[in-house]
Amino acid sequence: MSNTLIRAAFETRLKTWADAQIPPIPIAFENVPFTQPTTRYLRSYLLPLNTKSDTLDQVHRGYAGVYQVSVVMPLNDGPGNGEVIAKALDTLFPMTTPMTQGGLKVTMTTPMSAAKAMPDTTNYVIPVSCRYRADTY
Repeated sequence: MSNTLIRAAFETRLKTWADAQIPPIPIAFENVPFTQPTTRYLRSYLLPLNTKSDTLDQVHRGYAGVYQVSVVMPLNDGPGNGEVIAKALDTLFPMTTPMTQGGLKVTMTTPMSAAKAMPDTTNYVIPVSCRYRADTY
């Protein structure tokens, strides 16, 4: 299924980048065991829309959705460090360079953008997301 390839494209690029940071940034992937650290970390989500078909012969499949990375920072540390990571994610997933995974080309259709932060009792969470599209024929 192409959602699996799309997820792999985003998560592989994110993990390579996060592992190269000093210190490395842990990532909580969907439905994978994860021990929440007391320092910064990321949460990765693929939010697919319904698959479309734009051809009469029904051969085409259009996959679209939102890829979100929540930047989780310690509470009471200010927004600056989280905003630096959000900006780095925009650079990591440029709209001008599609990703390819298993022969499927995944294109970002909007830039990675930070939404309003959502502080809770222990963390300051900045959701950063982009829209994507991939097509098969």
